[in-house]
Amino acid sequence: MKASFITAYGGKEVISYGDLKDPELSANGVLVRVKASSINPLDYKIKSGALKFISPAGFPRILGSDFSGIIEKTGAEVSRFRPGDKVYGAVPVMFGKPGALAELVLALQENLRLMPGNLSFEEAASLPVGALTALSGLRKGETGPGKKVLVNGATGGVGHFGVQIAKAMGAYVTATCSSANSEFARSLGADRVTGYSKEELLSLEDKYDLILDAYGKMDYPVVYKLLGRGGTYASTLFMPYKALRKLFSRIAHGKTLTSSNMRALPGDYDELEKLLAEKKVKPFIGKTFTLDQTAEAFEYAEKGHPRGKIIVTVNS
Repeated sequence: MKASFITAYGGKEVISYGDLKDPELSANGVLVRVKASSINPLDYKIKSGALKFISPAGFPRILGSDFSGIIEKTGAEVSRFRPGDKVYGAVPVMFGKPGALAELVLALQENLRLMPGNLSFEEAASLPVGALTALSGLRKGETGPGKKVLVNGATGGVGHFGVQIAKAMGAYVTATCSSANSEFARSLGADRVTGYSKEELLSLEDKYDLILDAYGKMDYPVVYKLLGRGGTYASTLFMPYKALRKLFSRIAHGKTLTSSNMRALPGDYDELEKLLAEKKVKPFIGKTFTLDQTAEAFEYAEKGHPRGKIIVTVNS
């Protein structure tokens, strides 16, 4: 099969495009002919080597968690799907599994969903990591009617879903983004839009029930100032090493610092698909690349300040 893969840790230069061996079908596995995948921050953090101590794997290594496609073969123990089904889902590349930046991907049946009929392959491939990460963070803050939510990095892959889902939950949403993206943030449903500099954030007078930090780099003095007592800060950066800071924050300030990480239980997908069917959430695709342009896709994802999701089309 054709695939894009990394041959070492590093920058754009470590990404190659060529032939690799087809995945071997397992009893509980589903072989999917990929139609589209997407680039997430996890992918370029793995590529750079930033996560090599917690996400080890050999080379060549195929990245790309999100995917959509058509089932080619199913294992002997697979009962929920059959060849020809249009599906989407995510594979755990964080734990060394081969990803979907290839013509074929092997997924366990529990990591697959039938594609909603109103979505394109590109839209479906944009969903799992970004939308489910946003949904997880908003749930941790018990987002609902009357709650005030700040989404930092509101026009990116996670943030643009966060704004829409928070509005669908009935929250008052403040979005942070660049001035160039302010109208886009409003089109997503943001009630208020502001810049993301420390000075601009400190000038806000509201106290928030939840801060969803889709960018993952807010300064703690800003967080403490903006969170109301009992509020929650959910960051897309995993924070296990900050356990003592989190405990101190809860005791001294009545505020919770936590991670917003993708959760992909059937109920999570059910809720997301309901929002999609009701047209309360719509994926936004900022730019599309082909599989042989994966290196350019990574470069743009890392340095291009993209809106929405970056998609790589496969088998088009």
